[in-house]
Amino acid sequence: MAMVQITLNGIRKEVAENITLKDLLSQMDLPKFFVVEKNMKIVYKENFETELIKNGDSIEIATFCGGG
Repeated sequence: MAMVQITLNGIRKEVAENITLKDLLSQMDLPKFFVVEKNMKIVYKENFETELIKNGDSIEIATFCGGG
């Protein structure tokens, strides 16, 4: 299985080639509400299954937390 290099929340990471964003996110322990940015563009939840991860991609995952 070929691997590609990405940057995930500022950290270089190696992942399998041709996985989808949904595949990548399923490997992570994420809260219910989060936003994903790929190469400085927001990716909407309905596109997670079709958005392929490619070599050199930069993925940022932002979570929400309340406070007061």
